[in-house]
Amino acid sequence: MPPNNGLQVDAPQAARARSTRTLGLNMLVARAIHSTPSFGVIALMGVLGIAACTQQREFAPGQIWCYDTRPGEGASTIQILHIERNTPVGDVYFVSVRALDVKRLGRKIRATEVWPLVFTQDALTRSLTRFQWSEKVNRSYLKQLDFWLREARDGRAAERTFSVPVKDALKDIELERPDAEKRLFGDVA
Repeated sequence: MPPNNGLQVDAPQAARARSTRTLGLNMLVARAIHSTPSFGVIALMGVLGIAACTQQREFAPGQIWCYDTRPGEGASTIQILHIERNTPVGDVYFVSVRALDVKRLGRKIRATEVWPLVFTQDALTRSLTRFQWSEKVNRSYLKQLDFWLREARDGRAAERTFSVPVKDALKDIELERPDAEKRLFGDVA
């Protein structure tokens, strides 16, 4: 039996020590972790908690999400209406933005919902903060989808898709910036 330098080590503890060495942990730290069972459990729960927080939920039509809103619109949510995969600008998301206070300056129109808006995956991912629930999509967006697909086939997908976070797109819409106006579907009947 190899010498243990005066330390009494049982077989399960030795096995744990060997497994921790493969992870590159210092033996003193490994012994402290393994000698206090509650510390190991707490550490494991912390690692699992961090992993759960960073886990990405797969986007799907009907999902309702909280997003990084503009000041005063904390109750506003986004519903994913449709996902179009493998377009010239990557995956795009047709969404409805609800519970808004959008004042269209030139037209003096106030809206509480804007739909459909089309966002790149990156722009939507940067905007969404927390999944809420799922419900059936009850918005008719097929004419706008058909129009967007025709525009994409003609090389204008980027002109019809927001690549900025949702709150920036809403600001652009409210200020009636020309590039934002092109991304609206007001001209599609």
